[in-house]
Amino acid sequence: MSRRARLASLDLNLLVVLDELLRSQSTVVAAKRLGRAQSSVSHALGRLREVFGDPLFVRTGTALRPTSFAEELAAPLRAQLDALEQLLEPTAGVEPSRLERTFTLSAPDWAVVLMLPPLMARLRREAPGVDVVLRSFRMDVDRAVQSGEIDVALGVRFQPLSGLVMQRLLEEPFVCIAHRDHPDLGERITLDAYAAAAHVLVAPYELPGSPLDDELARLGHRRRVVLRVPHFSAALFVVAQTDLIATLPSSFVRATAPLLRLRVIEPPLAIPPFSFSCLFSATRQKDPAHVWLRRCISEICREIHAGAPRAVAGQPIDAIDR
Repeated sequence: MSRRARLASLDLNLLVVLDELLRSQSTVVAAKRLGRAQSSVSHALGRLREVFGDPLFVRTGTALRPTSFAEELAAPLRAQLDALEQLLEPTAGVEPSRLERTFTLSAPDWAVVLMLPPLMARLRREAPGVDVVLRSFRMDVDRAVQSGEIDVALGVRFQPLSGLVMQRLLEEPFVCIAHRDHPDLGERITLDAYAAAAHVLVAPYELPGSPLDDELARLGHRRRVVLRVPHFSAALFVVAQTDLIATLPSSFVRATAPLLRLRVIEPPLAIPPFSFSCLFSATRQKDPAHVWLRRCISEICREIHAGAPRAVAGQPIDAIDR
């Protein structure tokens, strides 16, 4: 059978399921995100195993761990699905250089640090007539998007309000950071030491708990949070000057910590990945200029994800790239 014939015989929805399973490593979570029954996702996984001739996932405890073959599929699969999404978006006819428009965005501090400089550089280069207004992130950002006050909101948790569309931008691992000369931490950190340490919790949404705390509880542990802050940058500077530790997205640590002489340590437990999305009104979904802006944001997020480091046990973060 030719490659084209094999492609024609493949249900592309299976690849969407595979991508979601690689992200969530759970048939339950994947089914919820895809709006499908768990049995449907499990059936799709069975078909995927037949297509690729590989188990793809092996159950360990409550999680599905990808095989090495599946891990190698993850990056090219996501790139191809992103390309397919862009193919279906109506950007034809948009000339960025002729756009004269103001977009209002909302984003948490870490996204401002990572994304705003490359986004503005691209706009100045490709669409000098486009202006950006950045609003501070707030709890009711969903309603602000719904009302049209904000064009695109960037964040982690959104309410599923009617008339809104959420697009996932990136997922990446967390890393643990501590002062380079932390008196109680060595090259690695045990689960007991992690739970016993004094933590900074970044809680921009003022909601109790976190997936990390849920996983700690499942393992019979509880950490002591001695400081709650609304911004990632606040946690970074506090950790740099105290014996507190924090668990932050790897790309933010890479971009902001090199001058602070922080130590990056791989967390001693499996933490659900940091998932970052954008939210916009369904009325703007087919707006060519709006689609172009979202594509710019999506491409910048892929570049950020590609540059995010893996935790190197015990190394100061400024040594990772050496």
